[in-house]
Amino acid sequence: MESTTDLRYQTFPLAGIEFYPEENVVSSEEMRRPHYHEMYEIYYLISGERNYLIGNKTYKITPGDLVFIRPYEIHRATNTSVLYHERIVVHFSKEFLGENGSWVDDEHSPFTTHTSVISLPLTVQKRVEELLYRINSEYRKKEKGFDTLIKAALIELLVTSLRLNRDTMNKSSHYVTPMHQKISSMIRFINENYESPLMLSSLAKQFHISPFYLSRLFKKTTGFTFIEYLSTVRIKAAQKLLRETKWKVSFIAEKVGFQDLAHFGKIFKKTSNYTPLQYRKMCKK
Repeated sequence: MESTTDLRYQTFPLAGIEFYPEENVVSSEEMRRPHYHEMYEIYYLISGERNYLIGNKTYKITPGDLVFIRPYEIHRATNTSVLYHERIVVHFSKEFLGENGSWVDDEHSPFTTHTSVISLPLTVQKRVEELLYRINSEYRKKEKGFDTLIKAALIELLVTSLRLNRDTMNKSSHYVTPMHQKISSMIRFINENYESPLMLSSLAKQFHISPFYLSRLFKKTTGFTFIEYLSTVRIKAAQKLLRETKWKVSFIAEKVGFQDLAHFGKIFKKTSNYTPLQYRKMCKK
C-alpha cells in the first residue's frame, strides 16, 4: 500500500543522493491515499485523463500536461471517466543536481511560483518526452556515465519548464472548471482553519451548498472524503511539529485540531504506520 509519509517512500540512491524515476505506467489504478514526501516530483501525462489534487487546488490533467509537486505538498491523482492512463514520474532532491540545484529555486521555476500544472505546446511535447524517456532508459541500463546524462536531461527539463512558466505567468495557461474552483476554495479554507473544529455541515453552510452534495462533489473531485483530507492535513502539521519542536504529543494533538489523544494516535499510525513517538525518534536519527 502506498505510504502517506516521506520516510517510508522508497527511493533508489545514486552515490548517496536521492533520485529515482518511475517506469512509464499504463494503468487504471488510483493512488490509494493522498500522500507527500521530501523529494521534488515531476509528473507527465502521456495519455488518458486524471483528476489531481495538489496542495490547495484540484486540476483535470490531460495529455501533454507537466505537473510539478514540491516537497511535503499533499497530492493525489484519481480516475476520471477515462479509466486508463499512461504517465512518467521523476522524483529528485535538489542535492542530486549539485550546483545546478539552483534552477529549482529560480524566480521563474514552477516550484518557486507554485505553478502546479503547465500545458505543454505541441512543439515542446516531443522534446520533453524524449528527455523523460532518456532519464528512464539511462536509469534502467545504468551504463557508465548514466548519472551524468540523467542530470543533464533533468536540468534541460527544468530550464525548459521555467522558460515556459515565465512566458505564461501572466496568462491563464490551464483551464480550471467551476467545479474545481469551488473545491479548491474549500480546500484552501480547510488548510487555513484545520486547527479549529471543522465539520462537513459547517463547511457546507460556509459555501452555500448541501452537505450531501458537498460530500459527493469533494469525493468525486479529490478522490477522498472530507474527513480523510482533514485528517491528512492535521497529521502532516503534527509531523512537522514532531520534527521541529520538543512539544509533548498531547499538546501537538490539540494544536493541530484533535480533541482526543487516543484518536490522534490511531489516525497518526494509520496514516504513517508509526506512532507519534516512533516518528519523532526516527526523524532525530
